[in-house]
Amino acid sequence: MKRLVFLAVTALASIPLSAQVVTDDFDKFIQEENASFDKFIDDANKEFIEFLRHPWKKAEAKKPVERHTKPEPPKPVIYDEQKHPEDTPPVELTIKDILNQTTIEGQQRPTVEVKNVDQLTFDKPTPKPQPKLTPKPTVIVAKQNTPTIIGGNTPKAEPAKPQATPVKPQPVAPKAEPTTPAKPQATPVKPQPVAPKAEPTTPAKPQATPVKPQPVAPKAEPTTPAKPQTTPVKPQPKPKAKPAMQSSLQKEFYPSVAINYCNTKLYIDASMKGVINITSSQECAVADGYEALCRSNYKPLIANCQQAQKDFRLNDWGVFLFVKTAAEALCNDENSCIVMQQFLLNELGYRAKMARRGDRNQLLLFVATDCMVYGHPYFTKEGLNYYNINGTEACTFYMCNQDSKKAKTPVAMRLNNVPALNSGMVSRQRTNKAGNVSVSVNVSKSLMDFYASMPQCDYGVYAKAPVAGSLAQEVLGTLRPLVQGKSEVDAANLLLNFVQTGFKYATDEEQFGFEKPFFVEELFYYPACDCEDRSVLFGWLVRELLGLDVVYLDYPNHIATAVQFKGDVKGDFLTVDGKRYTVCDPTYIGASIGMTMPNLRSAGVSILRY
Repeated sequence: MKRLVFLAVTALASIPLSAQVVTDDFDKFIQEENASFDKFIDDANKEFIEFLRHPWKKAEAKKPVERHTKPEPPKPVIYDEQKHPEDTPPVELTIKDILNQTTIEGQQRPTVEVKNVDQLTFDKPTPKPQPKLTPKPTVIVAKQNTPTIIGGNTPKAEPAKPQATPVKPQPVAPKAEPTTPAKPQATPVKPQPVAPKAEPTTPAKPQATPVKPQPVAPKAEPTTPAKPQTTPVKPQPKPKAKPAMQSSLQKEFYPSVAINYCNTKLYIDASMKGVINITSSQECAVADGYEALCRSNYKPLIANCQQAQKDFRLNDWGVFLFVKTAAEALCNDENSCIVMQQFLLNELGYRAKMARRGDRNQLLLFVATDCMVYGHPYFTKEGLNYYNINGTEACTFYMCNQDSKKAKTPVAMRLNNVPALNSGMVSRQRTNKAGNVSVSVNVSKSLMDFYASMPQCDYGVYAKAPVAGSLAQEVLGTLRPLVQGKSEVDAANLLLNFVQTGFKYATDEEQFGFEKPFFVEELFYYPACDCEDRSVLFGWLVRELLGLDVVYLDYPNHIATAVQFKGDVKGDFLTVDGKRYTVCDPTYIGASIGMTMPNLRSAGVSILRY
């Protein structure tokens, strides 16, 4: 019997042991798989580091595409009915090209001073012949900045509470009085502010309890007014606490370093702070620095970059900007900062290459993008343009020909989502000349900082960009009732006049000193705008409010729009793929739809479609 008991106990004891063995085997398998993956990553980094130690090849950066040389009109064109009466016979404009993205937009780019250099020794840059053939000045309009303060909703919320409180004590009053004599004191005071309204509605109830409130009323009056004063104060701090954190990066942790990302304070992992200090830009020094980064605890910082991209809905440019800001906070010198930027971008999968200037001990960073970027020197490799985003001067440089195996994709400049950057809201108002259309909006300062950080790109980046939800609701919510019930012509003319006269015109040269196309939100933030900015706004309004298709008209020195109306509309027009588009020029001040600036009626125009 004892033997049987011993065997049973032994068998039961072996069950948890076998389960532990299975768990240990699984954990061992996971560890081996992770180690195998880490070894692959390490091998890829080791291979790239070895290439970094080899002598870098000499090359020349291609000069940045310069902006147009023709002067822009200093003032907008004003419609003159005597020179161009409304009954002028319409004309069909001559179309030179129909493009999915403009090739002439390169004429609206930043002014840069560029030294003459030899041709690039890498692949030939992507040909952009048309911008050079027809340089185009930009027309810009100064816009009024009249900030307005949007009234709060707290006054409306406060009276709602006293109105609700007198209703509740009325049915309970007869039961509450005998049990809690202190409460009837509060009840006569609360209905007092509402007493004139309550008296005609409930005359019988004060008669039911006349004896009790009379002796207590004089004592309750001085004591209870303090209570209604405290109750409205309690809900007020709650709205102040509403700006909840969008990201865990907004909360300090250990070890962390604070950074200022587009007017937003964030915290990043500090493990890589001071890891490298590159005093020389020679190959071996750079390779040693890159190897030190590979050996460092870099994964938490990579996770920070990915978290920021998710929480703030950043496009690839937003991630690049985050990496740049983080590297500047973690490094003590410029060359170390460049090496860390390439390392982090490569680890995140982006194509970035550092180079050494031929005339000084300085590292440069070239980043591949998915579209043309103006005003920055570049070279072309494997069909991609790599831009020196931090510089404007073309120069001789030395670069490692080998790429990191992790660097696979270019940095996307286009926006599929509006970045969720909402700090520093600023109020703005835009009113047309007649005063019958006025729009008040709140613009995010942090979003404006993000847009300001972007280099000038293809025109389509701005024309196709989504608009911030809060601003879109304010603009469309104000204009939609004004166009409802109107004909296509009347509605389009109302929107056209609003854009023509509600925004001041000024050239970008006057406002910024360089060419800067706007996203829709920026028209409401900055004091002035020019022709392409107005066209982007008008095109967005027509699509959103009228549901009509819009194309952009790229003249030699001007940009306007044309709308495909459903009905027959008089005026100058173009035929695109068998469809009629009527000219609508947001910069031809006072002109109705169908009117073209007189000097452009016979000019050839390129059609930009997005």
